[in-house]
Amino acid sequence: MLDLIREAMAANQADAATYSQGVRIWMAVMSIAFLSSVIFAPWKAGARWILAATLVNILGLILIKAFFPAFSRTMIGTSVHLIFWTPVLWMIWRPSAATRRISDFEGRSGLIYRVWFLAASAIMATSLVLDARTAIGWAL
Repeated sequence: MLDLIREAMAANQADAATYSQGVRIWMAVMSIAFLSSVIFAPWKAGARWILAATLVNILGLILIKAFFPAFSRTMIGTSVHLIFWTPVLWMIWRPSAATRRISDFEGRSGLIYRVWFLAASAIMATSLVLDARTAIGWAL
């Protein structure tokens, strides 16, 4: 099993190495934005949702590639993003979470969290739009 995981990770890295520099920069921006959620996760539910989505994404990339090696990293990543990130965005922006969001944004530390939260949300939403475009392209 560990060999499968190692091979899947190497295959994903090899796939990513073929991406354009712009795509690799975008992936780095997403990684930094989403993994930085660990800073806020102990206190903020929105950060925990984004961290959970990131961990599901990483595990999905590795495990799906391990069991379905013919699937490209793009196919796996796009599918995992569309399936799991869409509900995460809904959970952190749903109307019933507005009161909690407002209280999370209060104070000096709340301002830092708000900037991160808005940036991470915008990055996730932008990625979902790009992923939807990719998926629509597959269907046509």
